[in-house]
Amino acid sequence: MTDIYFGTDGWRGIIGENFTFENVRRAAIALSYLLRERKIEDRPVVIGYDYRFMSEYFARAVYDELVQKKIHAELSDRAIPTPALSFATKKRSASCGVMITASHNPHFYNGIKFKASYGGPVMPEFTFDLTRLLQKVPTASREAPVYAEKILMKDILSPYLRTLKKYVNFGPLKKCGIKLAVDSMFATGGNLFQELLRETNIRIFPIRTMRNPLFDNDLPEPAPPLLDKLADVVKKNKCDLGLATDGDADRIGVVDAKGNFVTLHYIMPILYEYLIESRGMSGDAVRTTSTDELFDHVCRSHGRQCFEVPVGFNNVCQLILERDILVGGEESGGMCFKNHIPERDGVLSGLLILEMMANKKASLEKMISSLAKRFHPVEYIRIDRICERAKMVSNMKGMMNNPPEKIADSPVENIDRKDGVKFQMANKCWMLMRISDTEPKGRIYVGGREKKAVLRALKAGEKMLFH
Repeated sequence: MTDIYFGTDGWRGIIGENFTFENVRRAAIALSYLLRERKIEDRPVVIGYDYRFMSEYFARAVYDELVQKKIHAELSDRAIPTPALSFATKKRSASCGVMITASHNPHFYNGIKFKASYGGPVMPEFTFDLTRLLQKVPTASREAPVYAEKILMKDILSPYLRTLKKYVNFGPLKKCGIKLAVDSMFATGGNLFQELLRETNIRIFPIRTMRNPLFDNDLPEPAPPLLDKLADVVKKNKCDLGLATDGDADRIGVVDAKGNFVTLHYIMPILYEYLIESRGMSGDAVRTTSTDELFDHVCRSHGRQCFEVPVGFNNVCQLILERDILVGGEESGGMCFKNHIPERDGVLSGLLILEMMANKKASLEKMISSLAKRFHPVEYIRIDRICERAKMVSNMKGMMNNPPEKIADSPVENIDRKDGVKFQMANKCWMLMRISDTEPKGRIYVGGREKKAVLRALKAGEKMLFH
C-alpha cells in the first residue's frame, strides 16, 4: 500500500510512483465511504480534470469507482479550469467536487483536489476523515475496469463562462482598445480569454494555448522567471497588459506594459479599491500571512478590515464563509471575489483587471504608482528550495525556541508562529519561513519597502533555514 498524503490543497504525487490508477481508485472508494458516513451520498459528485498526462483517464477511474459504489457521479465532457468545477459543485448542490490536477507542479505530477458544496476547498476535517477511511482500502484494482454501462457526462464549462460574462462589466471592454497578451502555459486556460472577449475590441496576442502535458519541460506556474515569454510578447507587440493562468487556471500572473511582473501584493488592494469606488461594492478583505500589509492599510482607509490567515486557500475560504468579504487571496496568484464562489479564479481575476483598466482609462503602472505613493511601495521575493527535511525542521525549531534579535542588522520587533515562523523587522521588512508538508522543500517569503533591505533579509534567511 503506497501512502496518499493530503496537504493544504489536496493530494499530489508523481505519476507511476504513488499517483497510480490503484491509488486514485482507493481515494475514490474512500470518498464513497465518507459520503455515506456523512449521509450525503444521495447528492451527486461532480468530476473534472485538466490537461495533464492521462488526467481524463484518472477522472474516469474516479467516476467508475463511485458508480460501482452506487454514488451518482457526473463527469465533465472536456478539460476545465478548477474554478469551473468548484462553480458546478455549488450550482448542482453536489456532495463533493473532484478535480484531477496537480496545478502548477512539474509535468510528471498529477493530483486530486476536493471541493465542497459551497464551491470552495474542503476543510481539514474532510481530508482527515478521508485519510482515516483510506486505511480501510489497502488495495484496489490496478486494471482499468469499467463499471458504468453509460457514462453521465455534463457540460460543466459553459455555465461557468456564462456566469463570468454576467459578473464582469463588458461595456467598457467593448470600446477600450486594449492590447492584451495571454499565456495559457499549455494548460486549461486554453483559449478562454479569447472566447470571453470575442465581442470586445480588445486585441489578443495568445501563446501556449494548446494542450501539452509536458508543458515544454517547464512549470505551468505564472510567476518569474516562467513569464519571460509572456513579457517578450508584451514588449514586442506593445501590449498594455499580459495575463497568464496556471495549470488549472485558478491562479493569475500579471505583466505590465513594460514587461515587468506585478505581484498580487499590489493587484489585490488595487482591485479592492476599484470594486468599492467604481462598482459600489462593500466588504472586508482577507489575505494569507505571506502577503504584505499594504492590503491592510488600503482597507483601513475605506473603514474596513483586512484579516490575516495562515497559508492555504482553505483558510481564506473559511473566513469568507463566516464574514462579509469582498476580496480574498494569497501572494501566489489566487484571488476570489464577493458574489462569486469562495475559490481562486484566475480567469475572473484577469477579466476584472481588464475591466478596471478600461473603466478607469489608466495603465496598470499608473495605478500601482498612485497606490505606492498614497501608502507605501512593496518589494517582494520568494524562494522555494529543496533541502534535507530533518535539517530544516531542526533549524525551524531552533528559530522558534531561540529567535534572533536581529536579521540583517535590523532588530526583530515581532514574531508570529501561527504558520511556520514570521519575523517583523524594524526596517519594515517581514520574512516568513515555512516547510512543505508534501515534499522536502523550504519556502522563504520576504517583503519590504526597499529592495536592498529585502535582499539582505533573504540572504540571512537562507542561512537560517537551509544551512
